[in-house]
Amino acid sequence: MDNPAFVEREKLKRTCDYLYSYIPEKLDYGLILGSFLHRCTEFLPLQSKITLNIDDIPHISVPTVPGHKKNIIFGKLENKNILIFPGRLHFYEGYSVKEIVYPINLLANFFTDNIIVTNSAGGINPGFAEDDVMIIKDHINFMFDNPFFGYKYSKGYDYFLDMSCPYDKNLAIAANKAARDIGLNLKTGTYAGVKGPILETRAEIDLLYKLGADAVGMSTVQEVIMANFLKIKVLGLSHIRNITKSSQPYSKNNHDNKNYNHLNGFKKEIIMGKRFAKLIENIIKKA
Repeated sequence: MDNPAFVEREKLKRTCDYLYSYIPEKLDYGLILGSFLHRCTEFLPLQSKITLNIDDIPHISVPTVPGHKKNIIFGKLENKNILIFPGRLHFYEGYSVKEIVYPINLLANFFTDNIIVTNSAGGINPGFAEDDVMIIKDHINFMFDNPFFGYKYSKGYDYFLDMSCPYDKNLAIAANKAARDIGLNLKTGTYAGVKGPILETRAEIDLLYKLGADAVGMSTVQEVIMANFLKIKVLGLSHIRNITKSSQPYSKNNHDNKNYNHLNGFKKEIIMGKRFAKLIENIIKKA
């Protein structure tokens, strides 16, 4: 059976051959950390911790955006093997969808059971507040791309993928229980993924809200598509980093005159890192 180009077996083999010296061949969890959430790794009680520079690993591209680290971390948490990506790639950096989902393909080669995908997002739902954490129950792909577009069909790799339930319900239940145990009230909502890097106009925010989006960001969707294709269970978590502005005159958020600044994420990275570390540790206990 021919391997379609989106699987990239030869590249993955060379990457895995390098990593097998450091990482067991079976992982329980993968963790992808969104913008300014990488400090989470400092507060996770990881055992047997190993940090590897991405520059040294064959065929893994290096994130370029502030708030994303240039390494990967392996460790044990609650006696589960976990591989952490403290940064990710984005379309707006000029990376292709194949490069963006490469870590997911890599996790599949280590027989990973579950992935926790996190991001920083703008809150659209008027019931959300800055620094809320949202469980992603579904997403809308406004990137208008996916990892399989443009490839010839193969019966061995059926890419007519059912995406009617992309996020695992049991992991979401475990996340809610884990959050309650540490006094954190999680929101739940639909994530709209856009290419970026520009932020949305007020009219675009109104449109996204009418279409059912509770938060908007520039990542996650492609990774989740590939994880579903590879039959890896997904939990999605959004840090509601800022509240978006509506064009509606009655919107309470329109009185906020602050303009969004990506680099302001540095101001809360320790607070949110601790919050996500405690939450993720407890999720892995419960799941």
